[in-house]
Amino acid sequence: MAVSDEPEPGEPLPCAPCRGTGRVISNLGGTPQQIVCPWCDGRGVRPAGHDAQA
Repeated sequence: MAVSDEPEPGEPLPCAPCRGTGRVISNLGGTPQQIVCPWCDGRGVRPAGHDAQA
């Protein structure tokens, strides 16, 4: 039996930019600060079809 780190189909994918925490560090404005992850909207999992740059 093969072991895989791939999620099962239909299972939500962890958000890679925030590593599932829902927060990222932004350097906008010159001062680093924690903000809500724009890729997962703070949920920690990447919603299908969501475009953070839209």
